[in-house]
Order: sequence, then C-alpha cells, then structure tokens
Amino acid sequence: MERSPAVGENPCYPVTGIGEGRTNTDAKDVAMMENHDPVVVVTGASRGIGRAVAEDLARHGYWVWLVARDADALHRAVTEIRQDGGRADMIPYDITRIDDAPQVMCELVEKAGKLDGLINNAGTTRRGSLRTITPTDFDAVMTVNVKSLLFLTQAAVAVMNPGGAIVNLASLNAFDVLKGAGLYATTKAAVVQLTRALAIDVADLQIRVNAVAPGFIHTEFNTALWDRPDMREWVETNTPFQRLGTPRDVVGAIRFLLGPDSAFMTGSVLVVDGGFLPSRLWPL
Repeated sequence: MERSPAVGENPCYPVTGIGEGRTNTDAKDVAMMENHDPVVVVTGASRGIGRAVAEDLARHGYWVWLVARDADALHRAVTEIRQDGGRADMIPYDITRIDDAPQVMCELVEKAGKLDGLINNAGTTRRGSLRTITPTDFDAVMTVNVKSLLFLTQAAVAVMNPGGAIVNLASLNAFDVLKGAGLYATTKAAVVQLTRALAIDVADLQIRVNAVAPGFIHTEFNTALWDRPDMREWVETNTPFQRLGTPRDVVGAIRFLLGPDSAFMTGSVLVVDGGFLPSRLWPL
C-alpha cells in the first residue's frame, strides 16, 4: 500500500521503475553531488522558440532537459546541443498526459538530482471564428495551453529547489485579440492570469513565476502564415522595428527571468514584440 509523503519528505516517494534497490532520496543525493549545473526543463523544445531557448540555456551553463512528443526531433536537438558543448537530455512526453506529470518530474530529479527551472513553452492553436469553434477545438487548445501548463507546473513545484524559477510563454494575443485567433488569445490571457496566481501561491517556497509574451515570431509553428507576402507586409508596416521576430529575439528575456538578475520579480509579464503593442493605434 502506498503512503503519502510526510511534510518535508521527498514528494517522489515511492518512485516505481527507477533506482531499484535504493530509495530515491539516496539516488538524488548521489546525483546532486555529481551535478552543479542548474537543471531546467523546456517543453515544446523540439522546434521553434522552445528549441532556441534550450540551445541558449545550454550555452549559458544550464543542464537542459528537452520535452516534446517527437522523439526523433528531440534526439536531433539534443545531439546538436551536445556537439556545441552544451549539456542536454531528452524526455519524450506528451504534456497532455496530465496524470503522468508527477512521475516525469520525479524521474527527472532521480536522474539530475534537482530541478531549478521550468519553461512552459509548448502550445497549440485552432484558427477560426468563435462562432464556429467546436467543443473539440476548445478542449484541444485549452488542454495544451492552460490545463497541461498548470498541472506540469504543479508537479515541478513539488520537487523544485527553493530559488527556482518558472517562465510561462504567453503571447501579445493575451492583450490584443486578432481576428481568427480568438480561442488562442483566450488561452494566452488565461496563461497571464495563471502566471500571476501561481506567483502568489508559490512565493512561500521562494519560487518565482513570470511570463514572456512574444509578438509575431517566425517559427515552424506559423510558417504558412508569415510566408504570405500580405501578412509579412502587414507586420513590417505595423511593427516599429519593421520586421518579424525570430526565436532568438525571445530567448534573452526568458533567460533573464530564469536567472538571478530577476530575483525580486514574480508575477510579471515581459512583452517581446518589437514595439507592436504600444504603437498599434497610432497611424503616423
């Protein structure tokens, strides 16, 4: 019969399928003695912003654990990070398998010895009018963008070191709804409020929770949209920097919120949009 952990005890007790013949506390102590690099999990890390974040953090001394569904793409990303001298491992995991989140985090801590940060980057969308969005569309987008984020964070907080940091990926759509992106905008507005609520809830654990809201960033996620000349012209006309952003434009803000220079920040949202939001209503 399983028992619940006592207050102050390792919340991953007992862990099944790993560390056979020893307690996971013993395994964690061994791993911690072998690792001094900060350990960070990045979801949606096989491509786009997530992969760029993983590469950037690895270059700055983090031990990065890349999470995504596509094991082959994760393997390629991890291999390239290692070839570049970084430290990286992969966790092929579908974050919508919410019940598995605690086990995933416990096994990570078993292997890495600790957890210092979580980047909730994974996201999805369904374009279309809210007049025709189906319950299936709603559940699909809400589950990835909000529900999975909350429960993966819950699992991470249970094992994260004091002084740890969580960075959620919101969007400028949280503040400015664009036609056809109403469902996506709704979920990203929820991410902003969830970030603030979580920041309050985990402050007593000395864990910070902040968000980054990217603007129009050209990734594999939206190539079909930004390859259209009319859409690219629209962005360049309405963005003061007169260009689309790239994933590398976002990684610095995420690294800042993850690191010690933002130690007194929690519940904040950094907008990285080339000036689109403050200029969008002024025609001159």
